[in-house]
Amino acid sequence: MELKRKAYDSLIEWKKRKNHKPLIVEGLRQVGKSYIVDKFARENYKNVITFDFRYNKKLREIFSGDLDVDTIVRKASLFFIDKNFGLDDTVLIFEEIGDCPLARTALKSFALDGRYDIIATGSLLGVINYRRKQKISIPTGYEEYLKMTSLDFEEFLWANGVSDEQIAELKKHTTSKSELDEFTSGIYRGFIKDYMAIGGLPEVVTRFVESNRNYIEARNVLERLITDYRSDFGRFVDENGNEEIDYRLQNQLNMIFDSIPRQLAREQDVTKFKYSEIKKGGRASEFEWGFEWLEKAGLVLRCHNVKALERPLSLNAEDTYFKAFISDPGLLMAMYPIVTLRDFLSDNLDSRKGALYENLSGVFISKAGFPLYYYADGGNHLEIDFLLEGCEGLILYESKSTNGKIPASRAVMEGKTPYKASACYKIIERNFGEGAFFTSVPHFCASFLLDEIQKSISDMSQL
Repeated sequence: MELKRKAYDSLIEWKKRKNHKPLIVEGLRQVGKSYIVDKFARENYKNVITFDFRYNKKLREIFSGDLDVDTIVRKASLFFIDKNFGLDDTVLIFEEIGDCPLARTALKSFALDGRYDIIATGSLLGVINYRRKQKISIPTGYEEYLKMTSLDFEEFLWANGVSDEQIAELKKHTTSKSELDEFTSGIYRGFIKDYMAIGGLPEVVTRFVESNRNYIEARNVLERLITDYRSDFGRFVDENGNEEIDYRLQNQLNMIFDSIPRQLAREQDVTKFKYSEIKKGGRASEFEWGFEWLEKAGLVLRCHNVKALERPLSLNAEDTYFKAFISDPGLLMAMYPIVTLRDFLSDNLDSRKGALYENLSGVFISKAGFPLYYYADGGNHLEIDFLLEGCEGLILYESKSTNGKIPASRAVMEGKTPYKASACYKIIERNFGEGAFFTSVPHFCASFLLDEIQKSISDMSQL
């Protein structure tokens, strides 16, 4: 089964751009980076040469010594004896470039030389101290970046056989905010439940579709992938390019990772993540580095509280007051007992239902390219689930598992606070609708709404 990915179009655009620089495709392991880069390269270049630094450590030696292009190509030609580096229209793929930091340094030479297109992939490039003890120069200004995540909801629909024409109809309803007929709405409610149950990791989606929608088979893949992710926890590359594990950090990462699903499912005091619930007496100073590790690796999303509903939100964000989400809905579901999956699919879930939908919204917002913010006023017990910065002002984004009340957003939209917002959306389980101060949008159209908002921002910036 071949999955259609939006990243392919981004790669096409990169190749078409004149004077493009070496491209780094980064993201969580197993989101499809290697697959899409290899597919793109073989369909758009005459000559493809792949350096896999993780599984062939001998390749790292090519980048010891001088890093000019001629020296690197001379050494590489001795290793790839069946490849011709002199052919026109050649692309070099550097798989897991983080495992060969000197190859990253060499990107500057390739950018200045211009004979070869370079596409690199990396899973842990942003992780703090990943290149432990190494004084490696990162070539500022000589790289371009493409962030890949697991499948978004539109890609998930493609994988499940929904056509572009059918998705275009959904997008029309998202623009007009007009109701869908109940049959169509019910079909897409089923798809969003599937997406929440198994997520968007390519191997999981493929297994789900090819097994005729077998949730247990998909979950088995998820559980194995979680084990694989944990094997990366605390992993570093030393000054000689050898792997090492910081076992103390590994333990901290597991504790943080395991705590997030529990804290999302709390029924009370849900306005922030608590270090003290990772372990008794836990403090930010002990776990902050671990949190950043998980964020940079792409497993965890942090949503920061803001002290005031004023733009720019980044200036009002609180560093230590935040919520934490898992970056793929299927991973979160697989971290709960299997009975949670059963109860969710049978519409018989307890308080964790709200946690799953709130996590879904965090994932959607992040995939759409927005930073994650929320508002919680503990004194007045008011909370707004998410905040976005739109063209005309702040946008209040409330995520509900069914159709709950939103008193804080009401107060803002009705002028009962010092703050103002340009729009309020309530993301709900069922259909579109108009309230006194908000617009209801079903969860299965939320990602299209976010894309519309992002496009309007992009269009404005080009004026």
